[in-house]
Amino acid sequence: MAKKRTTSVVAGLTAILLVLGLLVGCGTQSASTTNATASQASESKDAGSNYASAWKPRDGYTLKQVVAMSRHNLRAPQEKDMETLAKSTPHSWINWSSNGSELTVKGGVAETIMGEFFRKWLEDEKLIPENYIPGNDEVRFYANPRQRTLATAQYFSSGMLPVANVKIEYHGEYDTRDATFMPRFGYVSDGYVDAATNEIATQGGNASLADLDKDLQENYDLIEKVLDYQNSQAYKDGDAKDLKVGDAGYEIEKDEEPAVKGSLKTANKLSDALTLQYYEAENLADAAFGTELTNEQWQQIAAVKNAYGDRRYNSKLVGVDCARLLVKEIGAELGKDGRRFSFLCGHDSNQSSLLHALGVKDYDLPDTIETKTPIGGKILFEVWEKASGEKFCNVRYVYATTEQVRNLDLLSLEKTPASYDLDFEGIARNADGLFALADVQKLLSDTAAAYDKLPTEYPEKTELAPAA
Repeated sequence: MAKKRTTSVVAGLTAILLVLGLLVGCGTQSASTTNATASQASESKDAGSNYASAWKPRDGYTLKQVVAMSRHNLRAPQEKDMETLAKSTPHSWINWSSNGSELTVKGGVAETIMGEFFRKWLEDEKLIPENYIPGNDEVRFYANPRQRTLATAQYFSSGMLPVANVKIEYHGEYDTRDATFMPRFGYVSDGYVDAATNEIATQGGNASLADLDKDLQENYDLIEKVLDYQNSQAYKDGDAKDLKVGDAGYEIEKDEEPAVKGSLKTANKLSDALTLQYYEAENLADAAFGTELTNEQWQQIAAVKNAYGDRRYNSKLVGVDCARLLVKEIGAELGKDGRRFSFLCGHDSNQSSLLHALGVKDYDLPDTIETKTPIGGKILFEVWEKASGEKFCNVRYVYATTEQVRNLDLLSLEKTPASYDLDFEGIARNADGLFALADVQKLLSDTAAAYDKLPTEYPEKTELAPAA
């Protein structure tokens, strides 16, 4: 078993003072650092207040625990893709403030802002006191041992618990991947592959796996136009081809993540980099290499990345297999005696596989160009208790709106991050909008047990990977 480790990615008060300095700068810059249209500025101003009611105390209920499964915040494009991206356009990408794959300075500030909001919220709910220094096992911060996830957890903790000097738990060696945060196939057999690929192929009315990107041709064309793709070095050298729908593929291999092939895979890398540049660039025209794009066009670009991530795991059967360890981890945290707050930090693939494993009902998040798993977004499992002792649970997706990320807007109980309640097949909310805690715990335990049943349902000689 991998050795448990702790680390301080950001050094205590020094990091807090640095981030506070950045926030002061951001407070004076937020109105001038973007050339957003008037309508976009209006959306940014109003979006936070639209969600304020979602953060008010619930009448008759007391908040007892929060388990957060977070995606890391803003990073530079994947290091392995940097050379390909440079050759995919004749234009120059922005100068990222970090190395490839690592959390950027803006990502760190954004996550600290979110952590500070959680502090205000949890103090308002009286789950934690002011300047809270947790006792033994009252809080847990656990992250995949990559720079962007460890740093996200540390920045969030600096905002939420600024005097606690929280240590971030991780397993294994730094810059590897903890098995809990590996959404990879643990059990594979011929029967399982047939059933899983059939589920993927027929989602959304598709006739075959090649149809996974059937509705994305206009999105592909826009990405090519923004990049000036046909004039890129990769295109001229024959290393890049036109992005065309209808050539998608899907592969399942034991100990590997689901692999989507064809134009959708290529376009995902380009969409991801453009979306990150959109968040980071000071001027919106610079984000699109001088092309003025509407908010709807930016949504079109980001939709490719949304589709890629969603369609990799758009099957309960795939999610049950690939999220098996994360499901068990959250199940162990939810309702744990003495635990007030848990923060697990991984990737969008972790969130997508987890939600599909649990049978999430289809959703599209508003006020963000990333409508499934936006940057820095968090799946919250909240435990609420009535005076009678009955316990309930809310499950929601919490995220900074696109304009809150771009502008680094400071958050408060009046100007909040976005909140979207998630629903699941087989369980229902009560009149107050809450699930019974026992129903959510059973959903988690049944999902974990479903993995253990795969060899019986889809038998073959392949051995079942351990679930813990």
